[in-house]
Amino acid sequence: MGAFGRYLLPLMKRLGTLVVAVIALALAGCDNPQRTVDTLQNEITAFKTTPDEKKQLEIEQNLAKLEAQVEKLQKKGDARADELAKELTALRTDYQAAKMAKALEDAKKALQGFGEALKDGVKSVGDVFRQSTNSTNE
Repeated sequence: MGAFGRYLLPLMKRLGTLVVAVIALALAGCDNPQRTVDTLQNEITAFKTTPDEKKQLEIEQNLAKLEAQVEKLQKKGDARADELAKELTALRTDYQAAKMAKALEDAKKALQGFGEALKDGVKSVGDVFRQSTNSTNE
């Protein structure tokens, strides 16, 4: 092994260790329950303003993820588990309220549409009746 190899080998070992450390930190950050809570709060707020199926799916996936994270912490006996479990319950309640508001708004729109259709139908029947009465009077 030449002079170049003597310097390169320790450098590569350090670089490899650094890469492993960065990957470990990135993976740990992905499984951070507080980050999941923050994400859910943002998703639920967005769902309240513009509810759609994509947001609903993301929220439900993140609720399941947070539940798994809480269970993992509970098994480890982590003190954060109880507080995160309370936050999970609060987030689920907030999400259910948002879904209920969406359902009520959808029902309201459906009833308005039905009312308009009924009004148009009654008007059409009235027009037909008026036309038939005018035809018989002539």
